[in-house]
Amino acid sequence: MNNIGEALRETRTYYDLTQDDIAKIMNISKSSISHYEKNDWIIPIKNLALLADHLNISIDYILKLTKVKNYDNSRKGIDLSLMSKRVCEICSDLNYNNVQFAKYLNTSESNIRNYKKGIYPILTAFAVQMALKNRYSIDWIIGKSDIKFINY
Repeated sequence: MNNIGEALRETRTYYDLTQDDIAKIMNISKSSISHYEKNDWIIPIKNLALLADHLNISIDYILKLTKVKNYDNSRKGIDLSLMSKRVCEICSDLNYNNVQFAKYLNTSESNIRNYKKGIYPILTAFAVQMALKNRYSIDWIIGKSDIKFINY
C-alpha cells in the first residue's frame, strides 16, 4: 500500500469510526486526521501504534501490507530500545553502514544514529519503505511484534 491516507480511511470506515473517534484515540485534532487521510501529512508512527493498539490490529494490517490482522504475542506501543536493536539488525541484514542506510532511506546519517540509539521512533515513511522494499514488518521494526517479515 503506497497510499497511507487511503489505508487509514479504509480502516476507519471498516471499523465504523468517525474522524472524531480516531482523533480522540490519538489525542489530536480532527483536522489532523483529515490531513492524514488526504495524504497532506504522513501520520506519525506513534499515532499508528495508538490506533493499532486501540483496535487490537497490526500496523501492517492498517496499512494493507498484510491480511494478518494481529500477530501472536503482540505488544502495545513503541519499544524504542527494541526498535534501536532492530534498526541495527536491518542494517546488518542489508550489509549497510550508517551512510549507506541513510542513503537508502534518503535521510541524514545523524537520523540513522539516533534511530540506532533509540532516541526517537523511526518515521512512518521510512518504515513503510522498508516494508515495501524488503518485507520487514513495521510492527516488528518498532517492537510491537516478533514477526520479522510481512506475510502477504
